[in-house]
Amino acid sequence: MKRFIQPMAPGWFASVMGTAVTSLAFSLLSARHADVVFLRLLADVFHWTAIALMIGLTVPALLRIAIYPKAVVQTLKHPIESSFYATFPIAMLVMSGQWYVRGLPYETVAALWWTGIALTFVTSYVVLFNLFTTERLKLGMVTPAHFIPAVGLGVIPVAGAALAAGAEGAMREAYFAVNMFGFGASIFMYVGLLAVSMARQLLGPAIDGKMTPTLMVHLAPLAILPLSLLSLLSTNGDESAIRYGTLVACIFLGAAFWWLILASALIVRNIVRRSLPFALSWWAFVFPIGALTVLSLTLSSRLNLILLPYVATALCTVLCGMWCVAAVGTVRAVLKGQLFSASPA
Repeated sequence: MKRFIQPMAPGWFASVMGTAVTSLAFSLLSARHADVVFLRLLADVFHWTAIALMIGLTVPALLRIAIYPKAVVQTLKHPIESSFYATFPIAMLVMSGQWYVRGLPYETVAALWWTGIALTFVTSYVVLFNLFTTERLKLGMVTPAHFIPAVGLGVIPVAGAALAAGAEGAMREAYFAVNMFGFGASIFMYVGLLAVSMARQLLGPAIDGKMTPTLMVHLAPLAILPLSLLSLLSTNGDESAIRYGTLVACIFLGAAFWWLILASALIVRNIVRRSLPFALSWWAFVFPIGALTVLSLTLSSRLNLILLPYVATALCTVLCGMWCVAAVGTVRAVLKGQLFSASPA
């Protein structure tokens, strides 16, 4: 157990994020095709797998904090790996959204959501504070992985807006305040980080090696932000605002597909150059594609379009395939002991 706990990378919880969003995507797809039992079965399998992963990874993560606090602090100060600490609270927030769609008790979903947002705010502040005060961060160290804390803040309203609708009085206002706080902070961080990330792409070395999968992380905020916007507008109930919000979401959807094509080309380039070894970062393929799939399914249910539902279904297939690739790769790497060594500085 020590062999796993001491060098445990925070990026392990990206597997929970990816599994939870995959369950959410298939839950939405099965709702559109209620007669296809297999889709509901897949949603259930991913649902329980996400729960098992969350429990199985949380225990060693807490033990690492208690037994090896210096290792935790060292990782938090790392200019790249520190951003992956946000995957733990994001996993909780995504699971709360997944559980809400599945009709779990309001109190259970709310408890998970409130815990997730508390850790999300703490993580985003700690990571940014360290990045703002470190002297080691160079342009070549900037990767799309730095979007992860911003994505966490953006995920807050995805389930939080619906929870606000079920609250009353001062509690309803508290939900609304937290949702807008997270949504606004996410937009602010995304705009700033997008500029820095593009500067790195243009002026710095090409992203390759184990960080190649993070090229897909660009999709995450492009999908999460419009989903949060639609959730907030749906809670408000103003049909006129919802129509404009849907138009904005379509713009984000177009940008996401544009980046998906470009990122895929860059990834294929690294595959051809044999510069894509397996690492936990491969889970970065799953959650962004999952978020894009959920956005496509959501817009499919709002717009009277013919092709988008087929595109959303195709994305579900790709998502399932990428999850299988990442899961099989992780199991193989664990059996070979490749994931039980400390991350390089």
